[in-house]
Amino acid sequence: MSAIINNSFRKFQADNFIGSFSTNNMYLAIGKNTAWSGASASEYTETTPSDNNIPVPIDTTASLYTHYNDMIAAKRITNTSVSHVVKRVDWTSGTVYVEYDHYIDDIIDQNFFVFTEDFRVYKCISNGAGVASTVKPTGVGPAIIETSDNYRWKFMFEVQQADVLKFITTDWVPVNSPATSGQTDQANTEGAAVDGALEHIDVTAGGTGYRSNTGTAQSGSTTTTIVLAGGASNTDDYYNNMTVYISSGQGQGELKTITDYDGTNKIATVSTNWTTIPTNASVYEVMPAVTVSSSDGSSGVARVSGVTAGVVTKVSMTNVGTGYRSATATVSSGSGSNAVLAPRIGPSGGHGKNAVAELGGAYVMLNARLIGADGSSDFPVGDDFRKVHLLINPKESGGAAASATTYKLSELQADSGKIIYTEFRAPINRSADSTEDIKLVVEF
Repeated sequence: MSAIINNSFRKFQADNFIGSFSTNNMYLAIGKNTAWSGASASEYTETTPSDNNIPVPIDTTASLYTHYNDMIAAKRITNTSVSHVVKRVDWTSGTVYVEYDHYIDDIIDQNFFVFTEDFRVYKCISNGAGVASTVKPTGVGPAIIETSDNYRWKFMFEVQQADVLKFITTDWVPVNSPATSGQTDQANTEGAAVDGALEHIDVTAGGTGYRSNTGTAQSGSTTTTIVLAGGASNTDDYYNNMTVYISSGQGQGELKTITDYDGTNKIATVSTNWTTIPTNASVYEVMPAVTVSSSDGSSGVARVSGVTAGVVTKVSMTNVGTGYRSATATVSSGSGSNAVLAPRIGPSGGHGKNAVAELGGAYVMLNARLIGADGSSDFPVGDDFRKVHLLINPKESGGAAASATTYKLSELQADSGKIIYTEFRAPINRSADSTEDIKLVVEF
């Protein structure tokens, strides 16, 4: 028998941990003002630790009492100082980023999203068949962003200014979902997300021998025809069953299937009437058709949008559809062969619906700032500390539940509450004018 812990379970645990800060009193405690030295059966296994050779903590029953004996002071961490975080992947020109693929195992471990100097995070929908990214994604709209280096990006969110100092580090970026009232752009992305959408179809093999023609239409088109450019084929029926797409000018955005082609007069008859009849200013693309099939989703419409020397290079969506859980796509006309397409189905809810779940919500950061003698001398200065703990629901020395912002050791009941996190560090010296900005990252 075999089993795994799904990433959704890890996020579930992380969500619950963050939620616990609203229902429990969580404290960051510091301790140990003496140097690391000597063996310890309760705390670590090293026999000769020092302040330059920090021991690794072990979890024994006895260690709880030792930690309490070493404790110096504690400061409460509120729910405004805890956040989901995702790994920081800075966008760097010349890097090949992993494109989103719903078949990748543990995709959250891949570099399939980037963080830019604008404090924005973008998900890579397509990496242009594995080329290096050279154009930084910009923009905050809900539509997929196509850059000139053939990458396609989805804007996910922008880190709020108030969270920059608290949670951004060289390794981590804060993330939340749903958007707060101040995150209008992220809210727009969430609202535009489509569950089960086909945002992208990858060309994994371009095949050979596919026909195409691009140009500007000539005058004389009708509700059911388009007159192709003079350079179009002279052969009758040459473009039959292929698609014609108006990329700009009159009729822009319309996609039709060619049912008959008159090579002598360059007239292509289309399957259904044009909503707007093309003119001699309409730029068109005649390309092989794409057939999308699925047992669950519907309304997805794709077209070949790039053919070079008979090789299919790109497929674009004209309708992403909805409800897809599986799909196949084939190049179904154009007289070529051996092109292979791979539909990429968005995550539950659609790309951008839940940034935390989509980018790896298994990590939580806690932030606590210790400023000078913080709390009327509860935190002593002129001394150092080497231990950092998370202490949940301790009691005051009189037996009441601890709820104040800060405590010194003598104000807490010995051995009360539970220590749920322990970190050993090199000595950190505290002075009256010092601030320790402590960030802890917990992985689930």
